[in-house]
Amino acid sequence: MRPFELQGDPTLQGYARALDASTDYRVLRRLPRLDELWLMPTPPDGGDIVIGVIDVETTGLSDDAKVIEISMLKMTLSDGQLADITEPLTMMEDPGEPLSAEITLITGITDADVRGQRFSEELLAHAMGEVDVLCAFNAPFDAGHLTRRFPGMRHPWICARSEFDWQAAGHEGRSQQTLLSGFGHFYEAHRAANDTWALAMLIAMPAADGRTIAAHIVENGRRIDARVSAVGAPFAIKDELKSRGYRWRPKARVWAIDVPLDQVDADCAALRAISKAIRPQWAEIDWYNRHLP
Repeated sequence: MRPFELQGDPTLQGYARALDASTDYRVLRRLPRLDELWLMPTPPDGGDIVIGVIDVETTGLSDDAKVIEISMLKMTLSDGQLADITEPLTMMEDPGEPLSAEITLITGITDADVRGQRFSEELLAHAMGEVDVLCAFNAPFDAGHLTRRFPGMRHPWICARSEFDWQAAGHEGRSQQTLLSGFGHFYEAHRAANDTWALAMLIAMPAADGRTIAAHIVENGRRIDARVSAVGAPFAIKDELKSRGYRWRPKARVWAIDVPLDQVDADCAALRAISKAIRPQWAEIDWYNRHLP
């Protein structure tokens, strides 16, 4: 069951239901507003977990791009169900350089919008005070940029894109917009507030067991894995490492892969078999460091 019921013109709703009943059409609906959501009663302790759903817009995709917009809302889960949610808090910051035409085209943010703006670290810290974990659709991107901008940030992170098996759940596509369209919704992307609300609505959807998708992401994010690194791997074998799922980690300057703890010995043995030059190393990772650079 969807955790909301859209309001609006009854006549238009009738048209939409009629089109839905046909095999010739498919109807996309707007995302629900806050007052249209169904919330579970929150237990006396304030709920099981408070998720800070967050999104950033930046001056580009590189690691040294600057954050120009932040939006975050808080959603509380109780027994895997949505118990509370807030409107997004949104702030902008002047990057100190002109925005590219491409960024303005994608986001709609102009130099005039950010001129003289500055993030309020005090306000952001206050908003995050009750947050147990931060969730972004592409957590490595958002976590990397935010921790560079705010070095004191110490929250754990979960990733909506990678920590729920969308394909196994019957959903195609890997973008947030595509996944939401699969649930029958549309929204205007690439502004932080819109993307944050859209992500919250996406992970508030029910999974096969009746719990929210968010509950599954939290559960998967809490796991302890191992990061196996192919230290000393020759450049010539990079394609073989890539084919095995290893990814280049620029900050550590090493090829690495995340695996369950019980697979560490097998992966280290496989690395030694690939090249005698490789010195396999591994370390435990959790939601505090999994998505950081």
